[in-house]
Amino acid sequence: MRGSGRTASRAPKAAARTTALVVVLAVGGIAAGTASAVGGGRAPGGTAAATALAYQCHFPSGSRPVEVTVAAGLPSAGKTGRPLQPTGVRLTIALPQAAVADLARLHSTTVTAATVLGIDATNGPSGTNVTWPGATGGAVDVPTRGGMVLKTSGRVPVLTPTLPGDVTLTASGLSLTLAPVKADAAPSPSPTPPVPGGGPNQGSTPTPPATTGAVMQVNCALAHGQLATLAAVPVTGAAAQVAPPHSAAKSFCPPQPKGGLQLNPKFPPPKPPKGSKVTNPTPQPGCAYVVGYSNVRKLNGSALVGPGLTDLNLTVRLVVKLTKPTYFEFDNAGILDFKPCSTCKVVHGLPPAHATFLGFGFVPVSATMQLTEIGTTNVFAIGTASTLTINRVFSEVSLRVYDVKVNGVPLSVGPHCQSVHPIVLRLIGSPNSIPPYSIQGGGPLTGEITIPPFTGCGVGEDLDPLFTASISGPGNSVVLTQGIPCFIVGGQGCPPQIPKPIRKVTG
Repeated sequence: MRGSGRTASRAPKAAARTTALVVVLAVGGIAAGTASAVGGGRAPGGTAAATALAYQCHFPSGSRPVEVTVAAGLPSAGKTGRPLQPTGVRLTIALPQAAVADLARLHSTTVTAATVLGIDATNGPSGTNVTWPGATGGAVDVPTRGGMVLKTSGRVPVLTPTLPGDVTLTASGLSLTLAPVKADAAPSPSPTPPVPGGGPNQGSTPTPPATTGAVMQVNCALAHGQLATLAAVPVTGAAAQVAPPHSAAKSFCPPQPKGGLQLNPKFPPPKPPKGSKVTNPTPQPGCAYVVGYSNVRKLNGSALVGPGLTDLNLTVRLVVKLTKPTYFEFDNAGILDFKPCSTCKVVHGLPPAHATFLGFGFVPVSATMQLTEIGTTNVFAIGTASTLTINRVFSEVSLRVYDVKVNGVPLSVGPHCQSVHPIVLRLIGSPNSIPPYSIQGGGPLTGEITIPPFTGCGVGEDLDPLFTASISGPGNSVVLTQGIPCFIVGGQGCPPQIPKPIRKVTG
């Protein structure tokens, strides 16, 4: 879940302002260095600035004070129009004994950690919000008594000031994802923390370790009255004319309708538990590729569908219940966008998929399938204050079949051979499956569909019964793999990458 439920949600709001600080993804590595305790303020001479901050973190056993030291190497000065690259970014997190006891209840002696730290970056009168991700290099031993220290590091965005004056970096909310590792699992990189509807993880996405299945999500807010300025870098030069930070990302994602994508009313969200608060925060737009396999049970084969680009609007609706048992629900909307040619109109669907099956077990039958989406897709990410437990996806698509050949001989099916009514997609994505799924990190979505009877098939003869008998029916499995989203605000994850389709999902 999101750091304090607010950390990264400031990014969309910051885009509404006149932004003088351009945020792009860093491609460089992490520069190691020793932190010098300067207590915030300026980072002199390009050395590392280290600031100790007091947070109040919400663990399963209750709210606990946690000391977090943020260290980062920063240049001593900058110029307008030139990027400033924070390097050697490290978080040192001192977990109290009560938090360690919560980890012990997850029945593991080692744990990996991922962090997302919100950063308010200002340049003159304007500013923006970015996220600094981090992860432990491997599994960390959980002590049998007392507290413990976690250290995370990661690549963070560069900052390009456009106005003379100070570039000031101030810490805000913090999110921790703690994943116990199986006793027989080799140490591996930490997982990317899920931040539904908030700022995405920036930089590389580590491979998730073999965890015990239970993941502890901890949201932290700065203690009241905390001075959280990390550094101020003086910038000289004339005001630079630079494009808004999201302009490049917009070129990768299809334009959204006025007001953004909305939830599909055909698939209402779950009924919230009594005492829940329902809000409609500012959504975060973006896009992600999806690709996968759809089986045709009667033909004992599968078709590769996609890759298709999905337009996303994250956290269109938020449901929160803070009293026990806690409840968190992030409602997200999406729609497929496919452009057959540069001058063609956008089709809300997947690109045509060509597949070959063995009809009656021995006759090769090939066909092109076109899946067209009807309305938007709803993604309901549901969990508690400590972890997300399930992602439920609902959508409707129509199926059209054309360019059919039987044993290499064309079969005249006509242009309107299609399902009599839409196919309802009900898919599940789990953070505890192998591989895992989150809307921020991508992964597999699984389910089964019922293929309806066909209509409009045949030129000069009625082929509807043939298609219905050989294709239609229940029990057709679907495994779709979503890639990591590209976010318009900030440009994180851009350009969107096509994921490798996953065939098998366990758990």
